[in-house]
Amino acid sequence: MARELVRSMREAFNGGNVLPTGPIIWNHQFLEFAGYEMEDGSILGDPNSVALTKAITELGWEPPISRTRWDLLPLVVMADGDVPAMIEVPSELAKLVEIRHPRYGAEFEKLDLKWVAFPALTRLGFDIGGVQYTAAPFIGWFMDAEIGVRDLADTFRYNALPEVAQALGLVGETTAEAAEGLDDLPEYERLSILSRSQQELTYAVHWSYQQAKVSMSDTFTASMKWCRYDDAFKAKNGFRLPADPYWLAPPQGSIVPVWHRGGAPNYQPKPMISRHVQDPLNAWQREKGQLGVLSKTLYIRDAIPLKRPNLQVRSSSNYCVPPTWEKRHIQNAIDASACQVAPDALRLQASSASRDVQDRTVPSKLSLTVYFCSAGTFAEKVAMKLHDRVGQLARSVSCLSVCPVVTSIDQMEASSLKPGSIVLLVVSSTGQGEVPTNGRRFVRMCDEMAGNRSNIPTTSFRYAVYGNGDSRYAATYNGAATIIEQRLRRIGGLAFAGGLFQGDTAVQNTALQALSPWWAKLQPVIQDLATDSPKLRRTNSEDDYGKGPVPDLKDRHVEAKARHGVRCQQLLSDYHDAGVINVNPAFRERHQGTYLVTLDLGLVSYQDMSCIQVLPVNAPAKVRRALGALGVSGSTEIFQDMPKAHNPCYSAFLMDYVDLEMPFKDMDWLHSLDATSITSVSKEKLQLLTSLEALEYLHQIGILPTGRESTISVCLALPLLHPRTYSIASSMSYGPFPKTSTNIARGIKATPARTANQLEILVKPFSDGRFSHMSLSCPLPSQLRFRLLASSAASILTMPATAPLIIVATGAGFAAVRCLLQRRIAALCSPSSRDQSRVRGISLFLGLKPADVQLFSGILNEAAAAGVLTRMALVSSNDQKVRVHDRLVEEGTKERVQEMIVREKGWVFMCTSLEAAKSTREAFGEILEADGGVEAMGDRWVEEVF
Repeated sequence: MARELVRSMREAFNGGNVLPTGPIIWNHQFLEFAGYEMEDGSILGDPNSVALTKAITELGWEPPISRTRWDLLPLVVMADGDVPAMIEVPSELAKLVEIRHPRYGAEFEKLDLKWVAFPALTRLGFDIGGVQYTAAPFIGWFMDAEIGVRDLADTFRYNALPEVAQALGLVGETTAEAAEGLDDLPEYERLSILSRSQQELTYAVHWSYQQAKVSMSDTFTASMKWCRYDDAFKAKNGFRLPADPYWLAPPQGSIVPVWHRGGAPNYQPKPMISRHVQDPLNAWQREKGQLGVLSKTLYIRDAIPLKRPNLQVRSSSNYCVPPTWEKRHIQNAIDASACQVAPDALRLQASSASRDVQDRTVPSKLSLTVYFCSAGTFAEKVAMKLHDRVGQLARSVSCLSVCPVVTSIDQMEASSLKPGSIVLLVVSSTGQGEVPTNGRRFVRMCDEMAGNRSNIPTTSFRYAVYGNGDSRYAATYNGAATIIEQRLRRIGGLAFAGGLFQGDTAVQNTALQALSPWWAKLQPVIQDLATDSPKLRRTNSEDDYGKGPVPDLKDRHVEAKARHGVRCQQLLSDYHDAGVINVNPAFRERHQGTYLVTLDLGLVSYQDMSCIQVLPVNAPAKVRRALGALGVSGSTEIFQDMPKAHNPCYSAFLMDYVDLEMPFKDMDWLHSLDATSITSVSKEKLQLLTSLEALEYLHQIGILPTGRESTISVCLALPLLHPRTYSIASSMSYGPFPKTSTNIARGIKATPARTANQLEILVKPFSDGRFSHMSLSCPLPSQLRFRLLASSAASILTMPATAPLIIVATGAGFAAVRCLLQRRIAALCSPSSRDQSRVRGISLFLGLKPADVQLFSGILNEAAAAGVLTRMALVSSNDQKVRVHDRLVEEGTKERVQEMIVREKGWVFMCTSLEAAKSTREAFGEILEADGGVEAMGDRWVEEVF
């Protein structure tokens, strides 16, 4: 039972990405600090644990020789009729988070405050059917105030506030003076100092857990989640949830929303998780005389698997549990409904109605409502800020009416989707790009409407969606927002301001940052719609080209101003200028193999083992081809009434804003073609071509629209340029190295000086690859835009120096390996390095194409000569189809790899393509089959798959 408890906690803690889960257990919590009663009567450690510490010591536990405030107690479990079993907490779960403050670094370091990484309540039982099952542990994540306001601050616990006040300079110079000084102060001054100390301590707690990459919630987030859930429960059931106000009330008081709810019904429905009926220590005192043995000590294997060892750490505000049966089946229903036939097209028409179709004029006053859909609180925060913005706009635009409340999308009714209505939605994803719980009713409603066309309004509403996504999770990026946007289109919604705006929390991590670029796009469109509302009509003509809403040219021009204003703002705020200053000359001319591109970031510095996103422009030759197909001059400005700084000419637009290598996604611009020519155009064929090829095809058959307005419509339909992501292939600390005898003995070459903020990336050439084509064809130096992103590979930098490291890499995946090799070589040359002999060498299994060997041989030879690389297996492309993962399971190698991982606690770093990653995992699974498989390695397994 004890082993199973440890295994379960290991799984649930998950290396910091806590998975909330739910055998008699003595400890109040899985991780509990000892409390030692000293000879003078004082307590060293946690006063709450004094009785438990005495009882466990009587069982035979030996405290550390040098006792501290932060000694963790072993876990004691007792089954009915058996003696207590004692087991030490595994080292990876016993890690403590050191509490530091970003503004008072030295002061908090002296305080030496720390806390456990996760709360796991263990002295709990499950009460059902009149029986209490006495082993029901529960793990979650901390809320910052639990530690900063209670555990560390309560006078009957660690009583840290006088120390914090002294560290902040609010009272005397020593802790004793601080405590004495506080007691002598008037009560209102004492309260003020303690409150300030409490605030700063709580802030330091949250900041420290973020730095340690351990899940933690904040009071506001937890309060808002509870209020929202309680409101939804009451709306559905007619009564509020029962709750213990002592547990629910926030210690910060009235500034937290839940405080104002007052007392909740405090009855206890069953079944429920509850406190033990009897104290386990008292139970043992009664039973131990009947048993001849006082206790037994257990030991656990290290190989206990983690469920999700490689997930990026995320805040609990945005974290959701893995998909359940219900989620999967709802998702299946969503996927199945995607096969529904879209409703008939909506066409904007400013003229009078045709004889066979009755027009309905949009009401003179537009009604606007803001909705959100999220498992956390970020989307709601963005929605609230958006509501403030539209409210301010409505005060200056009399034809705009704004709903006074912001609600979840599940509160939307079909009847509200009426002519003259505008809905703005802020949508986050959950799980693997799924729609959160408070958006699933809406999805079902849309599917029902799409299945029954009579429910679709004759005249449509307008909508715009903000997707709150993270581009580092490319496979599920804005998945929920995409699903919601598709449903809105299917029920006849008319997109404006681009329809779906894909936000990116990788670079916009506050609600204000997220909202600003979208609002720049929304505001002018909403304002124009409110002051000059067009008419809409529905057509059932099967001859119509499209099946979706077709905005007129005026709407498209309004969108253009917002769209490119947003892009200008994004390029100015999120991205920085970099210079392409060198491309490896040996490969620049021949276009063979991977090549090395050197970028100068100017004043921007980067972190080792991180990633860079670049915005590669279109090649000048392709821009000229597009200009020729459109029949426009490159120097002509697109818009007539926009500020010059935000009004690109056609050349700049086609080079910097759009992606000529991607196909058209929006084909509505085809309505601007001559009606007699539409029948000769295959929409499916155009969508198989790149946008440049489509333009040239239409130009060749002579039906590409001409004229300023039509040309703008075509340009607006071109796909936007999106960034390409690369692992950084160089280390900030690498070079210049002086030519010294020590370096010569280590095989480290003298390197020339270089600009500190130059970095290198490895680029694999493709015949139609955007960045590879640009970097090979552009003159040097040339400019591009970039932004930096964190990478999961950075966790390699935290591994113990004495642990062996096994790396498997293929192709361009060598970039991160190259950075690591340079970093370790630089560490050998650092004047501050003490003893590098303890640093274990790297075992590298590398798969390359023959054309890449020359490029990589320099750093490999240098690393081998310096002792950084102690073993290397190089596999080139071969007719026998031997791959790099095959070398891992060769006789002799397989046994050594197993020894390094299991006995020597080695790490594995895999940086390969998706196909190679699957084969490599299978090879390591075979090697570690008797030791729990790859999952047993936990955070010692790091992968970056491209």
